[in-house]
Parts: sequence; structure tokens; C-alpha cells
Amino acid sequence: MNLDFLLDGIRPVDLRSVRWPGKLNLLVTAPHPDDFDAIGVTLRYLADQGHDLHVLVAETGSGIDKVYGAGMTQVDRTRLRVMEQTGSFRFFGLPKERYRFLALANADDDQVADTAENRKVLEELVREIRPDMLFMPHGNDTNRAHRAMYAMMKTIAASVEWPVAMMMNSDVKTVEMKKDFYLAFDDRQAQWKSRLLRYHDSQHQRNLRDRGYGFDDRVLGLNRRTASGLGIGLPYAASFELELYR
Repeated sequence: MNLDFLLDGIRPVDLRSVRWPGKLNLLVTAPHPDDFDAIGVTLRYLADQGHDLHVLVAETGSGIDKVYGAGMTQVDRTRLRVMEQTGSFRFFGLPKERYRFLALANADDDQVADTAENRKVLEELVREIRPDMLFMPHGNDTNRAHRAMYAMMKTIAASVEWPVAMMMNSDVKTVEMKKDFYLAFDDRQAQWKSRLLRYHDSQHQRNLRDRGYGFDDRVLGLNRRTASGLGIGLPYAASFELELYR
């Protein structure tokens, strides 16, 4: 599919104003369980528009602190995070055949590493799914796993034989990015997103202990700041930077 329509309009472009040329194949590549949920309202909107949504989640037990994970092995922590994400997918309404958890090679911090082996696994799946658009956290980020996933997917997007649009989302750990697109949402949709995020109870409880507010408040706080910076009418927004490979 020709993706040049994504270059139209004055930046940043409201995703709700995009004239889609047809049904697209969308693939989320999440370096952690919960990266999907960080852009859950956007993904719900796109799925409601009729686009096909697929998700690949790198397995990790990282992010579970010593209090919540007391007595757990690394395998236990990974299983817990997979269980949390599976509950989130069910709440979202994503069918089982549309998501996969990947036991990729992880670095010493138990987060996905940028390796030739992992790139091969991801490229095989990309070629199987043949996405038109890829969603993932931005590469200009303090989180190493976010940078690793971006680097691998950038290489893969540049190597396949069909046009691919990479859509990198803002995250609380993003250092800096362009805002090519945004998806604004209201309080009702924010409440839905809060419920989605709270399926990750291990992350929610850690945020309550470490920061004094929940995981959902942390993510929605970013969405509030994004909307304020854009000067739009709605109180929340997710933003994305585009890289187009054709």
C-alpha cells in the first residue's frame, strides 16, 4: 500500500482527521508488557476504524520490585507480567490470535537486547504479518529496552520489500521527539485507559510506593502534558513521530 498519505497535512496531524485509503495492517512491538497499554486509546480508535491490529510483546520480569516480588523467581516474575498483559488484552477485546509473547534474548537487566538472534526472530514475524504500520516506544529514550526495540525494528523496516510506516510514541522516559501525529481523548476515554493500565498491578503498586501515585496517573499525566503543549481542546493526547520506509 502507498503510505504517502501520511505525509499530508500540517504537523502535528490529528489522527482522527486522517483519510485512510483502506484497511491497514498494524503491528505493535512492545519491549515490555504495558507498552501496548500506554497507547491503548489510540490503538482502540484505529481498531474501531477497521484496521487489523497485531501485537508482539517481549517477555520480561523487570519492573517488579522486591516488595511485590518477594519470594518470586525470575520465571515467576515473567509469568506474572505475561498474566497482567493477557488480562489487559482481554479487557481491550484483542483476540488471542492477534497477540504473541516472545521469549527473546534479554540482557543482564532482564530486558530485551538488540541482538542478531532477536532481529532474526522479529524479522520473520514481520514478514509473516506484513504490517503497513509499526508502533513502538521512541528510540530517543532513557529506557534501554525501548532503544533496543526501536533499533531492531528500524533495521527491519528498512530491509523489507514493501512500504512501512514506523510510529514511535511518546513515553514518560522519552527525551525528545517530533510530534507528527496525535490522538486526543476525553475524560471518559481516560477512565477506560486507567482501567486498562491497572491490569499491570505490579507496576501500579511500585509507582504507589516509589512515587506516591499510580501507574495510570503516571501515564495519563504525560497525556495531559502532551495535550496542554499541543493547545488542543481535549484534556489528553498521545503523540507519535513518523519514520516512513518505502
